[in-house]
Amino acid sequence: MRKSGVFKWLAIVITISLMVAAFAGCGSASKSADESGQKAATENADAKGEQKAANDSKKTEGFKIAFSNSYVGNSWRSESVKIFDSYAEQLKQAGEVSEYYSSSSGNDPQAQINEIRNLMSKGYDAILVNAASPTALAPVLEEAVDRGIVIVAFDNTVDSDKIYNVNTDQVEFGRIAAKWLMDQIGGEGNILMISGIEGTTVSRDRVQGYNEVLDEHPNVKVLQMGYGKWDDAATSVVINNMLAAHKSKGIVGILTEGGGENAIFEALKQHNIDPSTVPMTGEMTNGFFRHMKEDGVKGIAVGQPPYLSAASIDVALKALKGEQVDKLTLIPIPNATYEEVEKYYAPGQPDNFFVDWTDKDNKYNLKLEQILPNK
Repeated sequence: MRKSGVFKWLAIVITISLMVAAFAGCGSASKSADESGQKAATENADAKGEQKAANDSKKTEGFKIAFSNSYVGNSWRSESVKIFDSYAEQLKQAGEVSEYYSSSSGNDPQAQINEIRNLMSKGYDAILVNAASPTALAPVLEEAVDRGIVIVAFDNTVDSDKIYNVNTDQVEFGRIAAKWLMDQIGGEGNILMISGIEGTTVSRDRVQGYNEVLDEHPNVKVLQMGYGKWDDAATSVVINNMLAAHKSKGIVGILTEGGGENAIFEALKQHNIDPSTVPMTGEMTNGFFRHMKEDGVKGIAVGQPPYLSAASIDVALKALKGEQVDKLTLIPIPNATYEEVEKYYAPGQPDNFFVDWTDKDNKYNLKLEQILPNK
């Protein structure tokens, strides 16, 4: 019995020892879990702190901004570049911009791609683009975005959801002009159509707007379409060839994107057609309004404001500062008919001067002498 009792007590001691060890193990596991949780919470807090510090240290001024223009063969492009330079200089004086640069590569997409790569290598925070092609430039511009560069395309915009675009509604531009012309000619007759530059988003979309309206007027026939590059010299060649080929068929109106209004006026006279008898569309050039005032031309001027370049700087700066910006910013479309000529005609200014050079409030604080052609 005594021996059996010894074994019994030994079993009890062993059992108690095992229970104590088990409780100790549980306590260690619990402590380890607590320490792991505390470590994870600390790391999470540190990460949030680092992110907050990064957000707090985000630049709010001193940005480097460049502008890559493509075609520069007309006064609209010249004005938009001068507006960019003038507005960027104001911002530099105010400290928001530390450096700015503008260049024009011509209407060759590959040349503009090369220029954009050059700008990327120089460390610009934002690059504005008036694109030679809506598709060819997309890959290099998306590459720039992936590198942290803000890209803003305007006028001839770029087909990419990574890029900010600033423009007027170009399809609506075409609709406004075409609807007015259809009203003038009673929705029937032969017309000529002169677009801008083939392959650009501006011309593509404006022609879409033209065609939407023309589709509703089956009694109107477009005798020929050409590209005048928004320029008097280029338009002169196109319109004279058109008139030589089609004058005998009777032309009741001319649907043109503008920039070559003087050339059209002179070509009509050379072909013994009274310009006041042929309603025409155009852009907000001073020469177009002069012909409306002095020569009785019946026209509508629909605008593509050159200050789109300034509006694009604003979009770029907002994006750089981390503000919420829509991928597409639309600027209101100015337009005026021959009946409103006194409101827009600027006597003493060149014919190739675009009169819609700033918004009605001149919020960009631009001065006329800064953007006049050949200044």
